[in-house]
Amino acid sequence: MKNNEYHNHILNTLHYKKIFTQPLSLHQLIHFGHGNFSDRDLLERSLEELIFNKKIKTKDGRFYLNSSRIKNYQKRLSRSKEMYEELNLIKNIFEKIPFIRLIGISGSLASYNYDEETDDIDFFIVCDEGRLWVTRLISVLIFKLLNVYVNDEKSHLKICPNIYVSVNTMSWPVDKRNIYVAHEIAMLQPLVNKDNYYLKFLSANKWVKDYLPNFEFKEVENTNHKNHATSLLDLIDSFLMKSQKNAMKNFSGFEVLEKDLIHTPKDENQIWLVPHPFFFKNTPDIYFPDYGDMPSYDPNKSYHKIFNTGEKKNPFKFD
Repeated sequence: MKNNEYHNHILNTLHYKKIFTQPLSLHQLIHFGHGNFSDRDLLERSLEELIFNKKIKTKDGRFYLNSSRIKNYQKRLSRSKEMYEELNLIKNIFEKIPFIRLIGISGSLASYNYDEETDDIDFFIVCDEGRLWVTRLISVLIFKLLNVYVNDEKSHLKICPNIYVSVNTMSWPVDKRNIYVAHEIAMLQPLVNKDNYYLKFLSANKWVKDYLPNFEFKEVENTNHKNHATSLLDLIDSFLMKSQKNAMKNFSGFEVLEKDLIHTPKDENQIWLVPHPFFFKNTPDIYFPDYGDMPSYDPNKSYHKIFNTGEKKNPFKFD
């Protein structure tokens, strides 16, 4: 029975990573596993059985589904390692900005699966309370000056700082927690990490282990850098929030623009993608078809209904 559980956990994990065309090493399979892999011997035997039964394949020490098309992965892996070296200048600059606590790399580069022809470099930025909009302005200006901002036509790095949070809003909202966000948090690679804020961020989001039970980290207490007295920078931040929100009013309409949280999808396709597995809370809710790469909702489940509101600002909902 436990053997079958391990088979299912392995297949579910590799099914999910198939969406991103990413094979997994044994360490990654355990780290991102959709089930408890506490018995290492049983895990390795289960992998051997799945390979023998032609459910999965292995190459260069990495595992993937038999139906996956793993193309140019070694090239993407090698380029990802090079990109981290190219980001050293960015790292050195932002380490000198006192109110920026953490810059994490997320997305394809975080998983060492970066394709420079199609992918951006996603930044997740944590700053002090009351410094969010100052941080956004400064960071965008720096990226533009260095010609690495995602919206610049000739940008050679395509950095996309799409999420900013303050130190007092690091815990992900309960109603937004799902397996996709859990993976993104677990994959996060700290580029700038002051005062142990990488572990503080993980500790504020230990719910991730509900989805990825093998994800381990040292929990630390979060002692916020709270600004107790109103300063000139507080007033400037409030002004910049109003002015930048006004300048962004013609964006896609899916942005979250708040005092302590900014989330700016590049375009509506990051949300307006239906049917799409990221809308579901759990992997079992994702339907993996026998043919084709894109999973979707399961047509055999009565509660997977799609409602099209017909309005751009009200995306499709899954109930």
